[in-house]
Amino acid sequence: MDPVSAGFDIDRDGFVSYKDSLLFLPPKERGAFRLLLNAWPKVVSKQDFSKNVWAGRMSDESLARCITQLRRALANLGIVQIDSLYGQGYRLAILSDKVRRLSAVPALAPFSHKSDAAKPHAALIEACIHARQLLERRSQDAFSQAEAILKNVVAKAPDYMMAKLLLGQYVAERGFFDAHIQRSQIDDALGQLRVVQDREPYLQGLQSLTGHLLDCKWHFAEARGAHEQALQISPDDDVAYYRYGYHLIFTNAGSEAVEAFRFAAQLNPFSPNIATMLVRACACANMDPAEVLAQARSAYLSHPDSPWAYVILLYTLAWVDPQPELAHAARHFVEKNRYAHALTSRGVAYILARCGDHAGALEIIAEHSSLHGIHLAALLAMGMIDEAMVKVKAAAGAGFGVLPFLLNVPENAALRQHPDYAQVHAKVFSRMSAE
Repeated sequence: MDPVSAGFDIDRDGFVSYKDSLLFLPPKERGAFRLLLNAWPKVVSKQDFSKNVWAGRMSDESLARCITQLRRALANLGIVQIDSLYGQGYRLAILSDKVRRLSAVPALAPFSHKSDAAKPHAALIEACIHARQLLERRSQDAFSQAEAILKNVVAKAPDYMMAKLLLGQYVAERGFFDAHIQRSQIDDALGQLRVVQDREPYLQGLQSLTGHLLDCKWHFAEARGAHEQALQISPDDDVAYYRYGYHLIFTNAGSEAVEAFRFAAQLNPFSPNIATMLVRACACANMDPAEVLAQARSAYLSHPDSPWAYVILLYTLAWVDPQPELAHAARHFVEKNRYAHALTSRGVAYILARCGDHAGALEIIAEHSSLHGIHLAALLAMGMIDEAMVKVKAAAGAGFGVLPFLLNVPENAALRQHPDYAQVHAKVFSRMSAE
C-alpha cells in the first residue's frame, strides 16, 4: 500500500501527519521520513540522506542514530517499517495488512500539501520540539527555558494538546529532578492532562506522563494503573518503560526496575538518561557493587559526551571504593561544567562527602539545598543522620516529590537506623499500603 492510501500526508510546512494527526518528529527525523515517504517504494541512498537532510555533512553514525530514533517514533503507529538494505540505503515499507484503507486513492498518488487551519503555526510546533529537547537536558537553565517556551505556545495555541502535554512533562521533570515545584502545580498539570485525555486520548505519552505525575504525589496504586495502560497502548515506547522504571524504584521493586530500564535501553540505546537510570536501578536491586560499577562504566563509555553519565560513574566509584582522587575529579567537573544536570549538586556533594571533603560537601548543600531536593546521601556519608532526618521529615510533610526514591537507594540505607524512620516511611508510603 502506498503512503497516501495508508493515511500519511505532508503539509506545506513540511510536517508529516498520519490520519490528520501531526507526527511530533524532530527536524532530522522529520526530514528523513519525508525523504522515505516521497521516494516510496524506492530505496533512499546514504548520499540522498546526506544531501537532502544533512546538507552534505552527515556521518554514518548520525544517520544510524536518526533511523533508530525514527523507527522508535513510528513504532506506535504499527503500520510502517524502515528496512535496511546493505550497501544501498533504507526503504520505507507500509504493512498493508495492518492498514484500514481510508479511501480509494490511486497507488503512487502524489502527496498533497494541504494546509490545516486548525494546526498551530509551524513556528509553534518547532518551539515545542525544541522545548522537549531542553527538558531532556535536565539542567536548571534548560528547565526554565522550556517552561517559558511552553507557556508562550499554550497562550498562543490553547487547543494544541501537545503543548499542554509537554507543559505537564515540565512539571513532572522539574518535580523529580529540580524540586522547584509546588504540589498545586502537579494538581494543575494533572487537570490539564484530563483535558488532553478528553480531546486526544491516544496522544503518545499521555498515560505514562499521568502515571509519572501521580508518582510525584505518591499515589502509587493509581500511578501503577496509568503506567500499565501506557505500556499496553504503546509497547515499544522507551519513555513509557523509563517512567515505569522510576515508579518501580519508588515502590521498592528494584529488580523489576532493572528489567524496565533494560528494555527501555534496547528500544533507545542513544539515551544517556535511560543508561544512567539503569545504573541506579541495578544499585536499588542490591546487585553486586562490582556489577553496578561495570554498568556505570558501560553507561559512560556509551555516552561520553553526557555530563550526567560522568557524574554517575564518579558517584558509583565513590559508593564502591571512595578515594580522594574522586573528590578532585568531582571538583574539577564542577569548575568546567557547573551544574549541567539538575541532580549534579546532589551527586557531587555525595562524592565529596564520601571521599573525605566534608567542607566542600557542606558548601554545596548550603548553596543548593531545598525542601525536596535533599542532599540526603551526602549528609549520611558524613554521619549526620539526625540532620538528615530533620530534612526528611520536612519533605515528608509536603506529601510529594522525590523522597520515595531517596528512601530506597542503597547509599541512604543508614537512615533506617534512625528511631523516627518507621514513622516517616509509613507517611510516605501510606497510600500504597491503603490502596
